[in-house]
Amino acid sequence: MKNIAIALSVATLFASAAVSAQEFSGEYAGYTGFVSTKTRAEVKAETLAAIQRGEIRDGEQYPDPRAGQAPVQAKTRAEVKAELAAYRKTHKEVSDDIAS
Repeated sequence: MKNIAIALSVATLFASAAVSAQEFSGEYAGYTGFVSTKTRAEVKAETLAAIQRGEIRDGEQYPDPRAGQAPVQAKTRAEVKAELAAYRKTHKEVSDDIAS
């Protein structure tokens, strides 16, 4: 039974290879659905101008998005405990088994 399964697998492999084989024409057409309105030199000049104006940055030049932002001040432990105590007073369903 195994021999038949192996033989069928090999036959299927060769059949699929023969079906998918295509003759190479030696020429690559590429994508022809887009026609540019600018020359390569114009695009390069625009890119260079944008880099010089600081509009395009990459690598280590890219600014940290957090730069210039003040850090968010977190609540102190005492503030959190006071807030929890106030919440527990108004919400009796909250368990009191948590140590204060």
